[in-house]
Amino acid sequence: MALSMTRKAAGVRAAPSRAQAVRPVPVRGRRVITFAAVDKAKVLEDVRSIISNQLGTELEKVAPESKFVELGADSLDTVEIMMALEEKFEIALDEDGAEKISTVQEAADMIASQIAAKGN
Repeated sequence: MALSMTRKAAGVRAAPSRAQAVRPVPVRGRRVITFAAVDKAKVLEDVRSIISNQLGTELEKVAPESKFVELGADSLDTVEIMMALEEKFEIALDEDGAEKISTVQEAADMIASQIAAKGN
């Protein structure tokens, strides 16, 4: 009697037909893009603080529109400031980009854009 059982009754699955085996299963997914929320005010505050410490200048004198030269920074001071900023924000400022920075705000903007890019 066991020999007369059908495959279905015995729990054996039939091989899928050719149409079933070849037909792709559509997969739909969502691509989620997130952007790192960069607190530009906090970045500017940190940049001002680092510049103030590096130059030994009062924080109030380091305004966003202040130029490094106006704050008394020479080329060595500027390099040290850039190194301190890279360390603080864990970024790498390329030499060409760093040379174009002349104000505190420009430095903060460049850092904020690098942080945002790094977050993606």
